[in-house]
Amino acid sequence: MRRNIRLTGRKQLAKSAFGLSLSENDGKLVGLFSIIVPNELDGFPSESEIRVKLVENKLVEVLRFGTVASPISSAEIKEKSFRAPSCEVRLVCRDGAASGKLLGSTNAWTLRNGGDSDGILLFQPSNTAPRLWKLDIPDSGDVQPILYVDERIPDAALWAKSDPLFAACVLPHVVGEIMRKVLSLPGSPEDGWEFDWITWAYTLMPGKKPPFGGLDEEKVRWIDDLISSFANRHNLADRVLATMGGVR
Repeated sequence: MRRNIRLTGRKQLAKSAFGLSLSENDGKLVGLFSIIVPNELDGFPSESEIRVKLVENKLVEVLRFGTVASPISSAEIKEKSFRAPSCEVRLVCRDGAASGKLLGSTNAWTLRNGGDSDGILLFQPSNTAPRLWKLDIPDSGDVQPILYVDERIPDAALWAKSDPLFAACVLPHVVGEIMRKVLSLPGSPEDGWEFDWITWAYTLMPGKKPPFGGLDEEKVRWIDDLISSFANRHNLADRVLATMGGVR
């Protein structure tokens, strides 16, 4: 089976070949790992170590799941603050002078633990105090932007998605911040979360091309039109007024 070789020399592994989830067991946070497509590991030394790197904000932890010859299915996670970490499966050489060399890895993906797995924006409860919410926009890749909501709110993620006042006051700002990041790219993205957001924007404003490389004024107008289209699609103002009994 042909594999893509990166400039670093390590081989590209398919994300779909592996499974990973978080679980709580006896008060401990545990990573559960599975190899869905065993053939993906063909050609790697049997003693190569299987690792999973978790990254979220400034938190970083590496989990070890045995070797290619003898994989294991679970590993305790010491950092219990992970909500929706970025994950990357890595195969590392553990033999001789090349010990520690990275042999292969997947692209990163978001481990959606209780988040909105179908949307382009993830909602996660977190310790955001004294702020009610906080937006995390990744630089690029497959990890979607995450809107963290104060974990002291019962069912914080569900509340943020369903409360009309929060949606009307916060989500337009979130859309604007994310799209400013996307439009800072030199051209239209072909993959990653930026591509997902541009595709979504086309559903709201079909035929209205994003002004990549355009003037700042063009970008401001395009984002403003997008936010208005988003607010109109979801009746944001009307939903808030309805909860207030309307206005005269």
